[in-house]
Amino acid sequence: MLPLPVLRVLARQLPQLASGRALHRRALVAYAAGDATGAERWFEAAAGLYRTELAVEPLARLRVHQLMARAHAPAGEAVESAAMLDIVRRLNRLDRLEALKAPFELVDARTVLAQWIELAERGPAAATGGGFAPARAA
Repeated sequence: MLPLPVLRVLARQLPQLASGRALHRRALVAYAAGDATGAERWFEAAAGLYRTELAVEPLARLRVHQLMARAHAPAGEAVESAAMLDIVRRLNRLDRLEALKAPFELVDARTVLAQWIELAERGPAAATGGGFAPARAA
């Protein structure tokens, strides 16, 4: 992973490759693939660029995704009620949120929450890897 100052330079020179939005999307891809560690690194890199870009709403959406990913990180454990309350509280401030499945389009935030809760109830196997994995062509 590149250091944040390098990412900032890239963001100014090549915004499509290293914008906060591009790194946020990369974090969602890592999360969908079940790579919690990689997703966390990408979330933090995207957050740094969103702060540089002064992108408040995208940063708020990113933090909700990051909390969702962290809530599923401990394998075999149910989502803690405090984490769930924090996620719901933050989601209530947002109208739209990137979907947890590719192509990660902006959809109603409550829909994303409902899908995430459904996957959380199915257990850790559904919450990582297979649960959020992008659809693949057969």
